Amino acid sequence: MTIISYLYCVLLFIVAGVGLSRYKLLTIPFKILTWSVVAVSILGVLSKFFSVKYRNNAPILQVQSIAEFVFYLVIYYYLFKNKTIKKAILVSIVVITIFFFINTIFLQPFAKKFPTNVYVPTQTLYAVFSLLLFKEMLMYPIKINIIKQSVFWFNTAILFYATTMFFNLGLSNYLAEHTHYDIIITFFGT
Repeated sequence: MTIISYLYCVLLFIVAGVGLSRYKLLTIPFKILTWSVVAVSILGVLSKFFSVKYRNNAPILQVQSIAEFVFYLVIYYYLFKNKTIKKAILVSIVVITIFFFINTIFLQPFAKKFPTNVYVPTQTLYAVFSLLLFKEMLMYPIKINIIKQSVFWFNTAILFYATTMFFNLGLSNYLAEHTHYDIIITFFGT
């Protein structure tokens, strides 16, 4: 593992620890976010272990892709006020979860391929729900400086993640097949 991998894991565990230590003070969406960080921390360590021991972390990334999606959309469910958007979130969770299992069984085998077919729609949905939440924040402003609003920072992070990682995650199988293996290990930080 590289120094960046170690720092990433340490950072995740620190964030999880801070969230768990302040758990009683958090709102429901941020309690869910804390558990998502705990889950991603565990999956991150397992991913590093699988990539070193088995030279294949695709099974862990398959699980991580759907786990992150469900966690993030449940957080959005609690952040939105609009009932139509809340229903759309629940439908999205069900549809993407069904698609995840179809993809894992028939299209991109669990232990052999990265879940690129799942990453593309999930990244798109993250961006859409993020933009919709920004719209709702503008329609129903609160009297706290936006810089001090944790919802603003969470939403900004999700929008940045979804738009910057879209091609990286979507092309991961292509890069794995058409790039020298040492480069792909460095590329994914494993």
